Amino acid sequence: MKLLLILICIYFIPFKKWYIQCQEDPLTISSTTVETQYLHFNMTHYGVDGGVFSSPNFPHNYPQDTILFYQFTASIDYRVVVEIDSFQIRGVSPQCTHDYLDVFINLTDFNFIHDQLLHRYCGRNKPPLLISYTNLLLLGFFTEDTQTERGFNGSFHFISEQRYKNHLIQEPCNYIFNSSISKRGEFSSSTYPGTYLPWQFCNYSFIGLPGERIHIRFRDLMLFKTLNTQHCAIDLIRLYDNIFHSNELQQKNFTNKNIFSEEINEHHITDLCGTYTMPLDIYSTSNYLLFYFITTHYAELTDDEQARLNDASSPLLWRKGFYAEYEFLSTLTKLDFISKTKSNQYLSGTECDQTIKSFGQGYGQIQSPNWPNLYKPQTSCTTYFLGIDDRYALENVEFEFEQFDIDCQIASFVIYNASRIYDYNFNLRSSSVLTNTMSIIKEKSLAFNNYYQQDVDFKDNLTFCGHFKPEGRFVSQNALLKVSFVPNNRLTNRISPSLLTGGKYQAKYKFIKSYHQIADDKFHGTSSNDCNLVYYQSRRQSGKFEPPRSSQNDYFSNSNCTFHFYISNPNFRLLIWYDYFIIADDDYTHCPSDNLTYSYRSYKSSSYSLYPYIYCGYQNFPPPYLTSSSTEQFRIHFRSNNDSNTSLGFNGRYEFINQSHHLFSSKCRNPFDPIIDIDENEQTYGNISSNGYPENIICEWSYRTTYGFQFNLQITILDMEGSKIQDPPLGCQSSVLKIYSHERMDELCGKQENITYILTNSNWFTIQFISLNRQTKEYLQGFYLTWTIVQLKINNQCLLSSNNYFDCQKSSTINETSFCIHRSLICDGFIHCQPLSNHDEFLSNCSQNSSSNSYFISFPFLRQHYILISIIFLLSFIILFISIIFILLIIKTKQDCIAKQKKNKSTNIDLCDVGGDDDNEDFSDIRLIKQTVTTV
Repeated sequence: MKLLLILICIYFIPFKKWYIQCQEDPLTISSTTVETQYLHFNMTHYGVDGGVFSSPNFPHNYPQDTILFYQFTASIDYRVVVEIDSFQIRGVSPQCTHDYLDVFINLTDFNFIHDQLLHRYCGRNKPPLLISYTNLLLLGFFTEDTQTERGFNGSFHFISEQRYKNHLIQEPCNYIFNSSISKRGEFSSSTYPGTYLPWQFCNYSFIGLPGERIHIRFRDLMLFKTLNTQHCAIDLIRLYDNIFHSNELQQKNFTNKNIFSEEINEHHITDLCGTYTMPLDIYSTSNYLLFYFITTHYAELTDDEQARLNDASSPLLWRKGFYAEYEFLSTLTKLDFISKTKSNQYLSGTECDQTIKSFGQGYGQIQSPNWPNLYKPQTSCTTYFLGIDDRYALENVEFEFEQFDIDCQIASFVIYNASRIYDYNFNLRSSSVLTNTMSIIKEKSLAFNNYYQQDVDFKDNLTFCGHFKPEGRFVSQNALLKVSFVPNNRLTNRISPSLLTGGKYQAKYKFIKSYHQIADDKFHGTSSNDCNLVYYQSRRQSGKFEPPRSSQNDYFSNSNCTFHFYISNPNFRLLIWYDYFIIADDDYTHCPSDNLTYSYRSYKSSSYSLYPYIYCGYQNFPPPYLTSSSTEQFRIHFRSNNDSNTSLGFNGRYEFINQSHHLFSSKCRNPFDPIIDIDENEQTYGNISSNGYPENIICEWSYRTTYGFQFNLQITILDMEGSKIQDPPLGCQSSVLKIYSHERMDELCGKQENITYILTNSNWFTIQFISLNRQTKEYLQGFYLTWTIVQLKINNQCLLSSNNYFDCQKSSTINETSFCIHRSLICDGFIHCQPLSNHDEFLSNCSQNSSSNSYFISFPFLRQHYILISIIFLLSFIILFISIIFILLIIKTKQDCIAKQKKNKSTNIDLCDVGGDDDNEDFSDIRLIKQTVTTV
């Protein structure tokens, strides 16, 4: 009896609305229960088409304290299909602590104590399509005695279960598909398209005849996959090239999941979960294929996952299962055309795709399937060439046809992300500056890909068909080259009798180094030919570069490397920066041993200009470098002497960028903005700042004034990362402040304690501020700069009138160029004469300037605002003139009235009396107007 009572308690615990209270004494039970109701939906009554159902009172709110079971019963060979249309139940998924709907689809009868709950639904978490695994389906609706909501409604019907029983050899879901019984067909998960059951391990085994391959085409696939993960952790389909024989398959215990032996794992094809673009094709390599469908727990969803589930446009999390077609084919491509080498590898699960991987300057041939005979129609094969692309090397792929014959009615051959080069001759620019460089590159070893001295045009795809071989060679844009044979209509079953055989092709390939690692015994330090590398904007927008290395990862002694960068579009600029920089040399200033230098050439020049800085040292990083708008070619020169003191060298990066690049912000002027022209009489000084220390930004300000004037720059704040003066210096890896003028260039970074003064060599200057990824999170201020237009002194005199310009007299101990400033800058609170003196802020000069030359102090303001002042003066004069005329008219009118009164004293009529006693008011108004006019 006690055992029975305990079982009753366990039975009722999941249904909190029954309020069963099991006391310590099992013989005494106190209970408060709610009446349980049942609704029956039987196929014998409703027929195959079924009907509709809903929560009580729908579409109005359902009642409180409700326990209602919906029992759906189909005939023995049928299943139940339930679809919920509207769903609104109080509660929050997945807890559902208030009201909820429980779903059971795997029942043998309606006593579901031992049957598994599929899922509990509440809130707006509408159940997806439901299909019972048996002929029974149960919904349990539970509400508490508080607030209620609208509820739900739905429909149901019944379907035959025969489609789920075909080829089933063992319950619940172990199938064998035999080619001798059926060459093609379809199969699906056991409750497709309804939600599949948790904790399943289903096996679908395919056994073909010798010489056949199995083709699986998924038409629908939707398995649960945790968001933002790459592997299948919950539910998955696992496919193998099966090695079992049919009798072994039937003897296996498929309910045991631990059957994946090492022998089977060697034949693993792939795992599938989530969703894919349909159709999805899978091929076996032999006449056997194992297909496992594995599901685990019904994982609870996070709030974000639940939101995606409720979004009809994002069905990733719906456990719909799969639906697929299969066929056994003896006409599929044989894989013997794929070379049995370590570099060639068949891609498991494809019809005939392969990868050809380079292990260092590899080369070879590829042929069409069934070579030298014609390939079979509707064959789709892709080859991926994988060159080396790592820290030390990059390879491009060169591809050239030897034979080609593909009927355009059947298929085409596609080469992706490549450019065609028609011959081996160099297509040189007309400029004579390239003559010496090209003569060197022509002689260099064919081990490098930089002999492509012609502009290349990379296409997303190049498509060919016909009976003539495509001319030229094809060069990949990077280390990957993809070529595909694509049928025109792969899905058609109608093939013209004259097209039962396709074409054929044969091509050769080779991997060519771009920047690389060279074996010690192959490096010839006496010849620059071993390290002359070229980078074209037309070939690649960004990449990396570094010197050749030995097997110890150090650069070679006696290296002489030049990296050439060609900017083909004047609307682009080249950005250079470094990830690491270690060049062995103890003299950081002159770098006599190993060093890095720059040179550049403009579009209008035939000669190269040398950048004034030289770089070397341990982590003494060169700053980021942005070319000017006129630069057409930029060169980086790396030199090392013949001693044994070498190191890792450098790892550089480059990118060709235009005005739309994210580094150019609207927060400051950029290199593509026009130059700012300054009138030295209207604006004599100004300020430029970085507005803090922003990250990932490039700013550039360019100023120009009248010829004969120059700029004096005072950097009052410099607070940036890096250091060029620290011992040892750190360089300017991530940010730099550059100041350009005629034949002068200054690089600044780090922190300064004193003000920096720079006098430009011409009437223009450019400030460039580059801040890339910061190395620290320290608070820094960036920079603040003040510029002043100055006039150099000739023969110790200011060239312009002494009335306009002030002589900044320098001390005899200061060795700086003397100059003069505009008198409007005297005593304005900022010392413009530094570093010569601070005379412009002396009190004596202030008083003298304000008393005798006040005209000059105010002259710039008057000049800038003379139009406004003229308008104000003219309006004032007009108002004054009108006021005077008005006053005079009033006075004259009063005088006339007084004269008439004197002539008519005998009469009692006052001719001037227009308002009784208002005369005093009239004259008081006149006095007020006079005062107003006087004030104006």
